[in-house]
Amino acid sequence: MELVFLLICGGVAVIASLLVIFARSTLHSALWMVLSFFMIAVVYVLLHAQFLAMLQVIVYAGAIMMFIVYAIMMLNLRHDSKVKTASKISKVIGIGALIVLFLELMLVSLGQNLTAIQGPVTDKLVATYGRMAVISNFLFSDYLLPFEVVSILLTAGVVGAVVLAKRER
Repeated sequence: MELVFLLICGGVAVIASLLVIFARSTLHSALWMVLSFFMIAVVYVLLHAQFLAMLQVIVYAGAIMMFIVYAIMMLNLRHDSKVKTASKISKVIGIGALIVLFLELMLVSLGQNLTAIQGPVTDKLVATYGRMAVISNFLFSDYLLPFEVVSILLTAGVVGAVVLAKRER
């Protein structure tokens, strides 16, 4: 029963993610993204990672989505504005980049064991790795540089949003 619910939530998350891409309105895309974030949080709960589910809801479905919706409202995009179509060179470069990315993903997934945990995954092991102390230890020791890079990128994004908002006035 839990597996069926996990598959349903995963399917809804994938469908919502596709609707983010194909929705005509940017605000509708943001709402579909909220649904996708919530479904991912439910998947985390089903995988016994309650802390990650809580972070997913607070950080992504809460703070980041409010930031995105605020940016959409501040930019005041109109549907009547003409959108330039991509040139043939842009399309070829985009398709080439997509092929390179796909080949990289295939090489990485075939060449490495993507899970750090060896052996059977038990409830005790999941409870150990899902604890906040273990996650924070990994975050501030093994992954300190990526953590700092992400914090700098987020700060640059906030500064860029403020500059764009002030330029319009």
